[in-house]
Amino acid sequence: MKKPRLIAMISVGVVALILAGVAIGQMTSDDAASAELLIVPRPVERRDLTDMVTINGEVRRQEIQEINLPVDGKVSNVSVEDGDTVDTGDELFALDGRTAVAVSGDFAFYRQLDVGSEGPDVKQLETILAAGGYDVRDIDTLFTEETRRALAEWQRDRDYGGATPEQVETITVGLSSNSNGYQIGKSNTVAYTINPSVAAPSGFAAARLSSSARRSLLPRPVEVGTPAKPVIEVSASALDVDEGDSVTITFTATPAPERDTSVDLTIGGSATSGTRDNGSNDYETIDNSFVMPAGQTTVTVTVPVWVDQVKEAREDLTVTITTQFGNDPNYIVGPSDQVRVRIAANGDDLVSYITVDASTNTVDEGSSVTFTLRTTVESNEDLDLSVALSGSAQQNIDLAKLDLDEITIPAGQKSTTLQVQTRRDDLVEGDESIVLSVVDTADYQLGSPSTATVKLVSSDLPELTLAGGGSISEGGSTSFTIIADAPVTEDTSINYQVGGTAQPGTDYKTLTGTVIMRAGNSRVSVTISTIDDDVIFLPSDMVVADWPARVGTVLVDEGEFVLQGSPVLTLNEPDFTITLSVTAGERADLEIGQKVSVSLDSSDQELDGAIATLDENATIADDGSELYEGTIAVEGDVAAVDGARATIDVTLSERLNVLAVPVAAVLRSAGGDEVRVVNDAGTITRVRVTIGLVDGEWVEIVEGLTGNELVVVDVDPQADVATGN
Repeated sequence: MKKPRLIAMISVGVVALILAGVAIGQMTSDDAASAELLIVPRPVERRDLTDMVTINGEVRRQEIQEINLPVDGKVSNVSVEDGDTVDTGDELFALDGRTAVAVSGDFAFYRQLDVGSEGPDVKQLETILAAGGYDVRDIDTLFTEETRRALAEWQRDRDYGGATPEQVETITVGLSSNSNGYQIGKSNTVAYTINPSVAAPSGFAAARLSSSARRSLLPRPVEVGTPAKPVIEVSASALDVDEGDSVTITFTATPAPERDTSVDLTIGGSATSGTRDNGSNDYETIDNSFVMPAGQTTVTVTVPVWVDQVKEAREDLTVTITTQFGNDPNYIVGPSDQVRVRIAANGDDLVSYITVDASTNTVDEGSSVTFTLRTTVESNEDLDLSVALSGSAQQNIDLAKLDLDEITIPAGQKSTTLQVQTRRDDLVEGDESIVLSVVDTADYQLGSPSTATVKLVSSDLPELTLAGGGSISEGGSTSFTIIADAPVTEDTSINYQVGGTAQPGTDYKTLTGTVIMRAGNSRVSVTISTIDDDVIFLPSDMVVADWPARVGTVLVDEGEFVLQGSPVLTLNEPDFTITLSVTAGERADLEIGQKVSVSLDSSDQELDGAIATLDENATIADDGSELYEGTIAVEGDVAAVDGARATIDVTLSERLNVLAVPVAAVLRSAGGDEVRVVNDAGTITRVRVTIGLVDGEWVEIVEGLTGNELVVVDVDPQADVATGN
C-alpha cells in the first residue's frame, strides 16, 4: 500500500498556501489509482460585520391641523395656495374684508373681545400684540383701553375697517357753580365733535356684527325650566351663626334633572375656609361644585363653623351658583343664586376709642380742610362712625354739602379722612368756625380729642372761564382749560358738567366732573380721551397654529359664504417625513435610535439616519393584519415627492474590527462549531470555536482563534491539480 503523497509541500510556506490550493494525494491498498484532494485555505481576518434588515418606507408630509372658522362669513380673499409655507405674521384669507393673520399661541380664539372682556384668550391676545411690538405694558386677562389701542394699531397696519359705521358725535363741557370757591364768567362752555377713526373699506360687510356673525358669538337661547334644563337655587338653614355651630346649605332643582348634573359654585366672603387643625380658619372647605343626581330635587351640604383663635369682627361666607359658559348649559341659574351666612364676631372685649384732628387750624374761603378720624383698635371689618358738624360756618353757604352718613374706617385700617370744601363768597364778613365732633355709639367710645375746630377766613373769589373746543378723531385726545382771572390762594376744587350725544364710558373715558386748581395757579387743563369703539377683535382675525407650517389643501374659494365651524384649509408639516411600516415580527427587531440607510426610489438619493419614532400599538389593516408605523430622521434634505417609496436598511447590530472567517469554513458537529486549521507542519487540525454575528459570507469568531491562523474553506476531491516535487 502506498503512503499518502503530499502534492504540494506545506513547507513552501504560508504565502504559497494563500496563493493556491493545497493538493494532497492519497492511495489505498485496494485502489492504486491516485485520488487528489484540493484544500482551499483562507487567513483569519479582522472585519466590521453588520446584521441588517430591509423594510419598506414612504415619504410623507404629516397633516398637523385643520383650520375651522369660529364665525360665519363671506370669504373675500384667499392669500395662500396648496403647498405654500406659512409663517407667523403671514396673511391666510380675509373674511368679510377682515384679514386672518397667522399667529403663535396656545389655543384658537373662539369669541369676540372688547373692553371689559376677561379670560385667558385676552391674555393670549395681549401677548401676541406685545410680541409684535405693539404697546401693551400690563399683560393680563382683562381687555382694557390699552389693549384696544394696541389692537387698533395692529388692525390699522392691516387695513382693517371699523366694526360698524358711526355718525359724528359731540361732547360739551360747561362750568358748574361752587359759590364759595369761584365765580363763573360769561365764557363758560366748550364743544367738541368726534369723527369716526376709519371708514369701512370696499368689500367690508357693514352689518358684520348685527347679523349671523354677532348671533354666532352669543349664547343660543335656552328655554328656562324645561326638564333638560333644571333651574338651580340655593338657600341656607341659618343666615347668622356663631363659631362652633354648623350651617346646612340646600340646593334645589326645579324640575329634577333627567341625568346627573354637575353644578359649579363660587365660594366667597370674608371668612376663611380650611381645616380645623389650622387654628385660623373659619369654616370647613366647601367644594367648588356638586352633582344633582338624576330625579332628585335637593342636595344638602353641612358646613361646620370652626372655633378659631383669631379676634375678629363679624365675617361672612357666600355660596353662589355659577352660570355656565357656552351655548348649551346643563342647568339654569335661578333667582336665588346666592346665600350669605354671617359668622358672629369674637373678641368683644376689645374697645375702640375714636379721636379727630384737622389738617390745619385756619383755612381760607374756597380752600378745603381735611379732618382725620382715628381708632385705637384695628378691625377686620369697616367701622361706621357718627359725627356732627357745627360752628358758625353753614353747609350750602360757607361749606359744600357733606354726606356725614357715609364716614367709615375701612377694614384693616386705623383711620379715615373727611374733606370739607369751603366756598368763596363776595360778602365782607368775619371769620367763621368749622367744628367736627365724634358722636358716641355702642360700637366705640370717645377718645381725646373727640372734637376739632378750624377757623374759616373770608376772601374774595376769582372768576373762571373755559377755553377749548374743536374736532377729535376717535381714539384721539384733546383738552379744555379752566382759566381764573387771578391766581387762587389755596387749592380750589372746580366743578364742571359734561354732555352731548357722545356717551361716557363708550365714546370717551368718563370724566370726574371736578378738578383741582392748585394754589398759586390761574389755569388747569382736563384731558378728554376718546374711545375708538370701532375697534373690536373677532376670533377669525388671528389664526393660531404651530407656525411655520405648509398649506395642505385650501378648502374655500373667494366669494364663498362659510358657516361657523366649517374647515377653511389644512396644514401639513413643512418638511418631508420618511415613514416605515412593518409587521409584528419585524417590529420585534426594531428600536428607536437604530442606524438606517434610506434609498429613495424617486430620486436615487441615499441618506443616512436613524429610527426616530416607533408605534407601541399596532394599527389593524383592512385585511386584518397588524402593522406598526414609525418615522426616520435623516441627515440632509429629502429630495422627493409626497408619497414616494423608500427602501430602508436597518442596522440591527454591528461588530467592529472582530475576527472573522468565511461561513464555509465553519463546520457543525455534535460537539459544537469547528474550523479546520492548516498547521505549519502541513497538517490539518480541527479547532472548536464560538461564533457570533453572521454578515453575508462572513461569520464572527468570538472564541477559539487568535487571528494568525489559516482555515480550510473547502476540500475538493475531484480537483485536477499538478503534483509538486
